[in-house]
Amino acid sequence: EKESMAEEKNEIYKKLLSGMSPCDVKEETRDTLAALKAMGLLLAIGSSSRNAPYILNKTQLEGFFDAVSDGNNISRSKPDPEVFLKAAQMLGLLPAECLVIEDAHAGIEAGAAGGFDTAGIGDARNCEKRSFAIDEVADILKIVENARLPK
Repeated sequence: EKESMAEEKNEIYKKLLSGMSPCDVKEETRDTLAALKAMGLLLAIGSSSRNAPYILNKTQLEGFFDAVSDGNNISRSKPDPEVFLKAAQMLGLLPAECLVIEDAHAGIEAGAAGGFDTAGIGDARNCEKRSFAIDEVADILKIVENARLPK
């Protein structure tokens, strides 16, 4: 019964998501992703949601990402690091070679537990376990420019 209710909830959520479009993504986000790709960096999504591919498609962001690790290929949700560890593995990188950007405390905790550097934005900006605090998405570029991340 629980699984049936969860599936029903997800279907309602997907109907709400169906109205998403590229307009729902700030231009700053799109510009930052384009700049990161232009630097030759590999990008991945690490989301506990099973709807990440759908959202990426609706917002036309899927072309920016080299890998998607999400609720479809994990068995444990954040703050367990599984989703980020799988994303790094898909990219062929070690956690120490990656940066996790998160807006939730559970995501920062997951990244830190997995051995990743983390950047907190929004609510996660004040999480004690974060490596960097950022005010806006474009601040990721400042972190990357000062790091030697693999390409």
